[in-house]
Amino acid sequence: MVKIPNYPCLYRHKVSGRYYGIKKYRGKRKEHSLETTDRKLAERKLKKWIADLDTVDATAEKITLGGLLDKFQTVRQGFSKSTRDTERSIINKLKRTWPAGLDLRVSEIKPSMLDEWMAQQEGGLKNSSYNRFTQFLKLLFELAVADNMIAESPVARMKRTWKRPQQPVRNIPTQEQFEVIVKNIRSQEFNRVAEQSADFIEFMGLAGLGQAEVSALTLGDIDWKMNRIQVRRRKTGELFFVPIYPHLKPLLEKICKKFPQPTSRSQKLFEIKDAHKALTNACQRLGFLHFGQRNIRQFLIRRLWQSGVDYKLIAKWQGHRDGGKLILDTYTEVFSAADTDFVCAETVEFCGNFARGNQSLNHRPSERGAGTNSRSNRKNHSSQN
Repeated sequence: MVKIPNYPCLYRHKVSGRYYGIKKYRGKRKEHSLETTDRKLAERKLKKWIADLDTVDATAEKITLGGLLDKFQTVRQGFSKSTRDTERSIINKLKRTWPAGLDLRVSEIKPSMLDEWMAQQEGGLKNSSYNRFTQFLKLLFELAVADNMIAESPVARMKRTWKRPQQPVRNIPTQEQFEVIVKNIRSQEFNRVAEQSADFIEFMGLAGLGQAEVSALTLGDIDWKMNRIQVRRRKTGELFFVPIYPHLKPLLEKICKKFPQPTSRSQKLFEIKDAHKALTNACQRLGFLHFGQRNIRQFLIRRLWQSGVDYKLIAKWQGHRDGGKLILDTYTEVFSAADTDFVCAETVEFCGNFARGNQSLNHRPSERGAGTNSRSNRKNHSSQN
């Protein structure tokens, strides 16, 4: 190793020509490969390495990838179950497929290693799942930076951390399909929860609520005086209110009458937590496309949209806090693509209005070339009359 004159801590290997940083730090000799044979680049990397020595904790620097994953799971315990389940599945996959092993120090993980691992997973992932994986890596190494295990996250220098999400295929039942599904579920005599499952699916479709919100509803959430239902969104904990729509009221009254009086306000409306299995089986029996419980919720959103309800109001009834952006960006595209009859009817109406507008223009006196006096001429003409 040859010391570079007039430049402290910079050394060059005699054989390979690669530059190294060597510095005594807190009583210990530190060596670091700058991974380049270029003098100017080596000087810049050396400055950064020396600066990072004060950032990185000497003890934390020895933590392995396995230790970091364990710590990550510990600090994420307060998040929702669905988030923790998703992260746990990614962690299990990382443990099974990480080529360098879990005993590798976090400080030794390079961006190219992460690129290689993501390339191995890419073939079996949708774009949105790919983004979820890279988001996990970002959170994981942000924790390492925050705890002074490393000075910079290797995710920041990955080649690709995001893909444009593919447009999902959402199958939303029509009015006729929805009614047939509910009737089919209710007709299963040998299913002891057939009636509850049918009520559950029908309530989701008529109220426009998701499975998690419906399963948590209690009698105390029903406000008959204000004609609304109090709902707390499971994901965000936000409180919002859904009107007791005229088409929902008969079903809600029927469900409430099942309970003996007096009944505690904490009594849940439904004993079951979801009706996924009943819905799937009904679709199979009827030969329909697969409709999930989320599609049943979207059924009412489409119905409100087609009825001309303002998208901001629909968003409010869905517990959204984006002023209707999600409704416009996501749901309206699905409705336009799926509802052929509705689109055709809207097109016919537009063409009729457009044709009538052209006819009225053809009978109107031409004012082209009149300049700014055309409006005043019409005004003077009307005053003379």
